[in-house]
Amino acid sequence: MLNKYNLILTFVLTASLTQFSFAKDQTQEISKSCLKDYPVAAGDTDAELINFYNQLCDKGNRKNDALKQELLLKIAQRYQGLGYNLKALEVINQLRSQNVSSRELTDVTFLAGVSIAQNALNQMRSTELRSLTETSYAPAKQLAETIRFAQPTVEKPLESEDESFKSKSNKSSKSSLKSTTQSKRNKSTVSADKPSKPKTVAKTTATVKKEQPAVKSAPAHSGSSPFASLNK
Repeated sequence: MLNKYNLILTFVLTASLTQFSFAKDQTQEISKSCLKDYPVAAGDTDAELINFYNQLCDKGNRKNDALKQELLLKIAQRYQGLGYNLKALEVINQLRSQNVSSRELTDVTFLAGVSIAQNALNQMRSTELRSLTETSYAPAKQLAETIRFAQPTVEKPLESEDESFKSKSNKSSKSSLKSTTQSKRNKSTVSADKPSKPKTVAKTTATVKKEQPAVKSAPAHSGSSPFASLNK
């Protein structure tokens, strides 16, 4: 009885794993009908790319042009990110033929083209051991100059009015303090260099008036002798 139970359990597990593996293989493959519509997908094994193509070829999305264009753009970006630049340009040409234009599409085109040019230059320098010819150097130089003129610029964030006012006030205060300090230093230097004048002491001369004593004159008596007083 136990062996029979184990046998049934093993059969169920095997069937489940088989179905899971089959379902996984189904999601990891692109249908043949989808490959006929999009032959560029032949040989792709990336799960994300296969998922995009499966959505693109789904019957429910065939009439949704906006969704299809969005998926093709994602496919082109994915190709470029994986280094399949020629495939990316092929998908881009398909979108261009549908008059699709966007900044993202231009970025993918530029990145794919630059990567292709870089790979070719590395092939020249490392494997073929040669430099650019005069014919190939002229457009390469023009591209380098155009890239230099188109390089991004980083703008500094603008200060708010309060921060700008505070900054100006601080600068003004520092400038005023510096000017006052410098003025004090200059005055101190001048005072130290200039000799001090001696203080003049006002001398007051007192005028001494000499008073001569008054001489009392004796009254003159006519006919009297000067020795008259002695005789008394």
